[in-house]
Amino acid sequence: MKWFDPERGTGLISQDGTGPDIRAESQAIRENGRCLCPGDRVLFDLTHDSTGLRADNIHRPKDARSQDGPGQHSDGQTPQ
Repeated sequence: MKWFDPERGTGLISQDGTGPDIRAESQAIRENGRCLCPGDRVLFDLTHDSTGLRADNIHRPKDARSQDGPGQHSDGQTPQ
């Protein structure tokens, strides 16, 4: 996750240095809280609509989820 503004419900996902950034909207997040933090690694379905690329079905990989909360992981490190 490049950035996410929970008040606006929008953000951008970078593609690990390849390709353009992808628009993310809170209604497409499939986890409780519907908010992600910069640096979170996410998986998603890519959709092309009239305004460009959009992420759907956004979720963290199973190995990145923890009880610590968004953006925090049991090993104390933030995903890259």
